[in-house]
Amino acid sequence: MIKKFKLLLISIFLISSQVGSQNSDRIPALLTEKPVDNYLLKLVTAISERAHISQKNVNNESSIKILNSFIKSLDSFKMYFTEDDITYFQRYRYKIDDTLKSGDLDPIFDMFSIYRLRVQQRLSYSINLVNSINSFDAEETYEFRTKKKAWSKTNKTLDNQWRKKTKNDLLSLVLAGQELESAKATLKKRYQRSLERVNDYEEEDVINIFLNSYMDNLDPHSNYLTPSQAEEYEIQTSLSYQGIGARLQNNDDFIEIVNLMPGGPAEKNGLLKPLDKIIGIYDKKNLLIDVIGWDVNEVVKLIRGPKGSTVKLKILPTSSDADSNPYDLSLIRDDITLEEQAASSYIKTLDIDNKQFHIGVITVPSFYQDFAARRRGDKDYKSTASDVKKIVEELEEVGIDAIVMDLRGNSGGLLDEATALTGLFIDNGPIVQLKDMDNNVEILDDPYPGMVYNGPMVIMIDRYSASASEIFAGAIQDYQRGIVIGQKTFGKGTVQNLYPLDRYSRYQSKKGFGQLTLTIAKYYRVTGSGTQNKGVIPDIELPSFINEEVIGEETKSNTLPWDQIVKLDFKTQHELSSALSVVEDSFLSRKENNLALKFLIEDINDFNDDQQVSTVSLNIDQRKNDRNSRDLQNKERRKKRLKELGYTDDQSFDDFRSNTILNEIYLMVADLIESWDTNNINQVPEKTS
Repeated sequence: MIKKFKLLLISIFLISSQVGSQNSDRIPALLTEKPVDNYLLKLVTAISERAHISQKNVNNESSIKILNSFIKSLDSFKMYFTEDDITYFQRYRYKIDDTLKSGDLDPIFDMFSIYRLRVQQRLSYSINLVNSINSFDAEETYEFRTKKKAWSKTNKTLDNQWRKKTKNDLLSLVLAGQELESAKATLKKRYQRSLERVNDYEEEDVINIFLNSYMDNLDPHSNYLTPSQAEEYEIQTSLSYQGIGARLQNNDDFIEIVNLMPGGPAEKNGLLKPLDKIIGIYDKKNLLIDVIGWDVNEVVKLIRGPKGSTVKLKILPTSSDADSNPYDLSLIRDDITLEEQAASSYIKTLDIDNKQFHIGVITVPSFYQDFAARRRGDKDYKSTASDVKKIVEELEEVGIDAIVMDLRGNSGGLLDEATALTGLFIDNGPIVQLKDMDNNVEILDDPYPGMVYNGPMVIMIDRYSASASEIFAGAIQDYQRGIVIGQKTFGKGTVQNLYPLDRYSRYQSKKGFGQLTLTIAKYYRVTGSGTQNKGVIPDIELPSFINEEVIGEETKSNTLPWDQIVKLDFKTQHELSSALSVVEDSFLSRKENNLALKFLIEDINDFNDDQQVSTVSLNIDQRKNDRNSRDLQNKERRKKRLKELGYTDDQSFDDFRSNTILNEIYLMVADLIESWDTNNINQVPEKTS
């Protein structure tokens, strides 16, 4: 094996020198084992086996899974390896567990060296091919949105796939407005940078990929961070830097938006959405830097900058096809302060049948707490529960008939704040259960005696409502304290803990060992049901553009399963079944004649249909025709419908979408208020402040 490994390294140097003579003078680093790296693997394995909730021991069975995960991490779209490569890798299917336990990195370095060789071959082929593409007249298609089920049998098959990919990448740049020669230069730089990035990988980078392949075998929320990544993580979570307030990740060659920080520049702007892709960043001379193929950390460094300065991005929207036009987005870098993440409110007044309804709407973007102020001993430190308590008291002083808690887009936060917020709206009792790896169950009870508000309540949720949001919404639903409306939540029912590896190591390393994030527990509702993978199901579902087949816990690989534990004794606050029936029946009745809602559902269906399109033409005239006819059809349909609904030309579709959903919510709240009074539901213990 050693002899073959050396021969492979020689072939890599030969290939790289050929590529380098045309494109780069860089020679890939020789990957060599170091004692510190061997120790790191053993340290990560030992801690993970002991601390992860599954307590999975690495063995021959998991060895196969981790091998497949590592292969997938290297070549997720099956664009580099052939069947012969995969067959060769099978010699390691029962050795990956030994690698983790002993720290022997030979199998990992061998596989990565083959991957690097394949990247060199494919990208070198495409870089050379770019110059020969001078027209887009051929009648052929490119399948851009699919993951092949089978590995290519031959290099010839891969060459054809890369030929089409290269032609499509070039055509996309031309369709975006670049002249052909300029587009060629841009694309060659993109491919060259991807090649250099892989050639520059050192031991730490390869070990990082491998250890995260191991982590991915445990669950989607466990991961390993290198020392430099751990430092970056600390900077981001401390909110001590200036940026745009967006969490990014690599997705194939793209930099993808994971989520937006509440109160950050991107969230305030309103245009950027999760799953959108950053494909370019303008430099100080307003020249576009193409960042497709870049590492996410390099992109973060370009985006970050002094407070008050402007960063200009090129964005490819999540709804885009392969040929859709990206747009420019300018954002002013700023601190992301706790105040901007805080809960806020407004009062919506409805006039229905000569009756007025005053609805207090409270938006909760995250579950937060000012740790610094709390440590100082400040009695009035900011937190979700304390801020909402003040808002509710102010709303009641003005006079309201109901409260709506808007948790849409709230991806979670502090567990303590979720329980404290719930406690404001129930009289007493348990709120959530936590179960660890040893099946020990901890019950978190209502920390507030009595209630700050005991009237009608509605909770708004969507697919991005996760974790702590699911605890709050689930508890309100279980106690029949209010009605939950919207879309099924994300389904993250797990708890993670951070393990700085230097703290657990018997030895010291100059560069450090990095850190682990491991899932250590799962949480459960008072009914005993977990939210893991299932989320919180709304009492009444509303249409949404968020595709549940793309977003959500169950869309990830190796998720921990849903399960349930013993139901707790708790007393429901009300009997809402009859009121819920009234609200739902009224909604379904309105839905039949609600043109705005029908239009919204129609547009959602069209949006989802577009997402199913996986093939585009490589003929420029056909491509333009397809794009223009689709864009024109969408614009004309939307314009016609919005005009029918009384919207003016200067009002956007986003306004219509938001207003349509909110109007339905308001009408359901009015129905709940009426039913609440009619059925004398409001017979509960006196509220306390």
